[in-house]
Amino acid sequence: MKKRAEIIIHGRVQKAGFRDFIDEVAFDLDLNGRVKNLDDGTVQVICEGEDHSIKVLLEKVNITQYPIKVKNIDVVFKEPTHEYSVFDIIREEDIKTATYERMDAAARYMREMNANLGSKIDDVSERIDDLSDKVETVGNKVDQSRIEISSEVRLNRDDFRSHLDERISVLEHELAQIKAKMMI
Repeated sequence: MKKRAEIIIHGRVQKAGFRDFIDEVAFDLDLNGRVKNLDDGTVQVICEGEDHSIKVLLEKVNITQYPIKVKNIDVVFKEPTHEYSVFDIIREEDIKTATYERMDAAARYMREMNANLGSKIDDVSERIDDLSDKVETVGNKVDQSRIEISSEVRLNRDDFRSHLDERISVLEHELAQIKAKMMI
């Protein structure tokens, strides 16, 4: 059954890329409507779609994940008006504010990518360690050259993680410089 939800989200929800996250969730759930920042520091979402999809949206946006911290969500359900054909983000008219928000959203996505890559690297490392243990229990039938290759893989993983951390630091520094130049 189609519904309309008028939602106000309270907490640390502005200047954190939260509207972009909501837009992505709404897109995936085939919801129409809009999201915008309000002057009181809250975020307003108006969406229309299937009742189940709206409930999933409410679950997914109720997050505490740096830099976002949702404290409370107020929802009023109504009959749909069908005034929206897509889901839109209402951006600030001030270009400087809008640019800072886009940069904050980019930094959030970079942190997520770094976390995802780090966990995948750790998973690969654990699998390599498990494989090494199994080889030893079979009676150390692996010759010395294969043990050296396993060690080399661990070193390369550490080098990759170090390189990734350095690259992210450089990007964060460049982002800070861009923000500083825009303040002038």
